[in-house]
Amino acid sequence: MNHVASSLISRAAQLLAVLVMLLFVPGVAHAQATRTWVSGVGDDVNPCSRTAPCKTFAGAISKTAAGGEIDCLDPGGFGAVTITKSIVIDCAAGAGGILNAGSSGVVINAGAAAVVTLRNLGINGAGTGTVGVTVLAAASVHLENVYIKGNTGSGVSFTPSSSTNLTVVRSTIRENGLHGIVVAPGGGALANVSILGSTIAANARSGVRVLDGGFATIADSSLVSNGTNGVIAESTGGSAQVYLERVVSAGNSIGLFSNGPGAVVMLSNSVLTGNGTGINPTAGGSSVVSLGGNRSFANTSSNGAASVTVAPI
Repeated sequence: MNHVASSLISRAAQLLAVLVMLLFVPGVAHAQATRTWVSGVGDDVNPCSRTAPCKTFAGAISKTAAGGEIDCLDPGGFGAVTITKSIVIDCAAGAGGILNAGSSGVVINAGAAAVVTLRNLGINGAGTGTVGVTVLAAASVHLENVYIKGNTGSGVSFTPSSSTNLTVVRSTIRENGLHGIVVAPGGGALANVSILGSTIAANARSGVRVLDGGFATIADSSLVSNGTNGVIAESTGGSAQVYLERVVSAGNSIGLFSNGPGAVVMLSNSVLTGNGTGINPTAGGSSVVSLGGNRSFANTSSNGAASVTVAPI
């Protein structure tokens, strides 16, 4: 073999080695996309493109870049998912859903800087699902036009380990075995939730329950036919605060309850009616502050009254 032939063979071998190495470099052969797609007739072996969509959210999220978006092409059940990075899931194109029988629907454990949005999505526990949406870690989580029902636990369990914001807009949370939304941060974290234009109904316990470290603002919303409280602020020593603006709390065992030394419920322009008790007598050093424009009437046992009334400015 002459020198030229030997040199060519050597170069060919080097090129082959480089190609083999590239095939095993993460992200080169399978780069994550900023936008991916799921379809009722998709397949998770696909790249999750518009023309070759995936079947499940779990399949699509592994192929979607942080800060990207998963969209639904058509109606379908796309499975439970654990979210570990900033992402948007949007099913505006069709009746996108998660049937989470026997498990949690969405678990958000995305890190203290992540932003997660769930939009136009149904989450159905079918009577055996544990929790609709669990928030463990994120900077902020947004639920927009989301329907959650049928879980043995709460519809939304907002239990972050670091300070986090949650917004719930134009959503329905109903028929869950514990609370509609429970706000219970851990480790000294602060959890802020804003609920706007939503209905929280027929949950076995409270519509909204706020514990130490939680602050909830509820506006233009209905808390209806929940088994214990429409809303409760419950403190064991920390601060648990709720503010209601243009809220209807009706058909609950108790419309409004403030309990414990750091518990405060403030309300204005709100209605409590058809409950067993409208405003439960405050307990354990808590307070209920009326800022004006409220009505508590036609409650079965007692209408109750605010412990503090502040004249409107």
